[in-house]
Amino acid sequence: MAVQRLLHQLRDDFALKDLGSLHYLLGIEVLADSEGLLLTQSKYAKELIQKSGLANCKAVPTPMTLSEKLTAAGGDTLDDATSTRYRSIVGGLQYLTLTRPDIAFAVNKVCQFLHSPTSDHFTAVKRIQRYISGTIDFGL
Repeated sequence: MAVQRLLHQLRDDFALKDLGSLHYLLGIEVLADSEGLLLTQSKYAKELIQKSGLANCKAVPTPMTLSEKLTAAGGDTLDDATSTRYRSIVGGLQYLTLTRPDIAFAVNKVCQFLHSPTSDHFTAVKRIQRYISGTIDFGL
C-alpha cells in the first residue's frame, strides 16, 4: 500500500508511466522467483563469446589455472589488429564482472596487460571465455 500511495503522490507532480516489473536494465537480465531476484548477463556473455569466435568451444572448470603466472615478458607480442581485439574482449569481460564475481580476479589479471598484450595473455582471455561458456547462466 505504501508503494501505491507514493506512486500516486509522484504522479500528481510528475509524468509517470508504469512499465511493469523489471526485466532488463543496462544489459542485465532480472529474473524474479519465490526466493528473490537473479541478476544475470547470460545474453551478453553469449554475444561476447560469439563475437570472439568461441561459440562452440569446450568449457573448462576454472577461469584461470592455478599454475598460470602472467608476466609482461611472457609470449609473443600481438600485432595491432589482435591487440585491439584483445582490448575489446577484455573490456567486455570487465562489464561481465558486474554479475560474475567468479571471474573478477582472472579478468583483473588480464587487464594488467592492456598496454602491451602478448599471446600468453590472449590465451588466458580465451580460457576465461571458455569458462564462461560452461557457466553461462551464473549470476547474482
